[in-house]
Amino acid sequence: MLKYIVKRLALSVLILVAVSLIIYFLVRLMPIDFVASNAGMNSEPETLDKIREQLGLSDNSFVGIIKGYFNWLGNLFEVENGVITLGKSFDGQKPVSQIIRQGIPTSFVVAFIATIFEFLIAIPLGITAATHQYSFRDYLITVLVMVGISLPSFFFGNVFKAIFADLLGWFPVSGGTDASQSTTGIMDVLSSFRYYILPIFTITILSLGGRMRMTRTNMLEVLNSDYIRTARAKGLKESKVVTKHAFRNTLIPLVTTLAGLIPSLFSGAIITERIFGLDGIGTTALTLTNKGDIPFIMGYNMFLATLSVLGILLSDIMYAIVDPRVKLE
Repeated sequence: MLKYIVKRLALSVLILVAVSLIIYFLVRLMPIDFVASNAGMNSEPETLDKIREQLGLSDNSFVGIIKGYFNWLGNLFEVENGVITLGKSFDGQKPVSQIIRQGIPTSFVVAFIATIFEFLIAIPLGITAATHQYSFRDYLITVLVMVGISLPSFFFGNVFKAIFADLLGWFPVSGGTDASQSTTGIMDVLSSFRYYILPIFTITILSLGGRMRMTRTNMLEVLNSDYIRTARAKGLKESKVVTKHAFRNTLIPLVTTLAGLIPSLFSGAIITERIFGLDGIGTTALTLTNKGDIPFIMGYNMFLATLSVLGILLSDIMYAIVDPRVKLE
């Protein structure tokens, strides 16, 4: 196991190097001069040249591009106050890692709670639909899930906002804090949590469909296996057949989704955050991307790429835990 993890970590480094090259060259190919647009129309040419030189964007020759890439890597791994900066943003020359840390808590809380509800709801629904195939229950669950998949997030978000916030007044319309309250500690968390309920509800509804359909499809495939028929022939209870024998093998494909789960917890839900006025990393990323904040774009994408690689490694390790037949060597 340890030898396998070391090999995968070494491979992950090569993957991240390739990703960094792709990100850097894509930014260099952008036709717009974002340095000039961020510095302002009245900036002196000498100032713009100095910024381009700091970012490694001053020389467009092949050698200059290679030098600029290593210059960016140096800025990426620069350490400030014991923390890797991931570069300096155009936004007040703040470290990109600092901007990410400021926006991640809100996005992580919303995504993490929504993911828990997604698993708690989608997996039982998928199992129920599979064990009652072609029944009214199966058709009802499938129709409801298809509605959730088909309708976009801005539709659900605005509908929930109009009903539960504007009409009924149960939840705040938007924002993440209540300036009129001066609570601290756990009361402050509970007070702020009211602002997260509708976004969590929206994300959960939107994500149920894919997880439920995957569970249903995999469960149907397992239930038609020979060993399941053998277990039933031995007289085992249907509940034991489903929970102990069928569901365990259904977990194997579900573990694959862990690769994308980790970065999704930290990437933010851009549309949902904008609808409900949450100051999460999704809103921050959209704002700075529209401004053409090159250091942030590059640093933030490397951050997500690192999480994706770690997610893939975690899913591979989980295979061996879920299925003892899988040997990691």
